[in-house]
Amino acid sequence: MQEILPTPTRRAVHYTRNRAQDDQPFFLYFALTSPHEPVVPSEAFRGKSGIAPIADFVMETDWSVGEVLRAIDEAGIADDTLVIFTADNGHSHYTGWQDLIDAGHQPSGPYRGHKGDIWEGGHRVPLVVRWPGEVKPASSSNQLVCLTDLLATCLDIVGSELPAHGAEDSLSFLPALRGEPDRSPRRSLVSHSNM
Repeated sequence: MQEILPTPTRRAVHYTRNRAQDDQPFFLYFALTSPHEPVVPSEAFRGKSGIAPIADFVMETDWSVGEVLRAIDEAGIADDTLVIFTADNGHSHYTGWQDLIDAGHQPSGPYRGHKGDIWEGGHRVPLVVRWPGEVKPASSSNQLVCLTDLLATCLDIVGSELPAHGAEDSLSFLPALRGEPDRSPRRSLVSHSNM
């Protein structure tokens, strides 16, 4: 259990390095279990934050993503690689929430609520993209997107169409990635509470 991040990280790095040698496009879906439960930072990160195990685990998550990015860079494929980092929900209130607040960190930023709430703190998540030559570094967009939009966006990138049925709720945000004005028809999202 203590290798919940190091093991898949090593595998992702190995996969990236090996596939980069093939000189063919490849896809890596690297779904981290962290910082979701179980909160089990490895020995190298245990106590590192000085705050709480969840903070240690978030630090280790940053390290994990950094290792994969470094593998991409060292393999010489960064200029041809799209990296998308995101999450599925806000921070949970039962994994060190108060410890983080006591240390001056607001898990939901300025937003009310947390995982499982109807409020924005439970649903607004990071969506960070690195795509040299396509996405301007340090740029941002206020366009409303949903995780379902990843399908339409990725298909748009490779020049394919959405399936005729079953993907009606996926809208491409490729123009926003390229810094173009918001032309998306998405003006709302449906969110719900688990309470």
